[in-house]
Amino acid sequence: MQIDETSPEHPYLQLAGLLRADIESGKITSQLPSITQLTEETGLAVGTVRRAINILVKEGRVETVPGRRSITKVPRPGRPGGADDRHVPARPHGHVPH
Repeated sequence: MQIDETSPEHPYLQLAGLLRADIESGKITSQLPSITQLTEETGLAVGTVRRAINILVKEGRVETVPGRRSITKVPRPGRPGGADDRHVPARPHGHVPH
């Protein structure tokens, strides 16, 4: 995974884009490389790598489990989003449960 140091795009955004592309292409299917592996491979600081992973978490592509690696959310066939992409109906406006 190569970060372009001459690019105007921030390194954490570049890394998030590279990881996103690897997830979408199927190159990464269940777990992201560890933060240690990513820092060694890219030469980026731990905080920068975490920031990139957090972008993917916010997008719903990755789930982090404390003490374990970050896990990718594989989309269900025919549905956009991650494996936990469930439709939860909204309550009618003004409804108060009793």
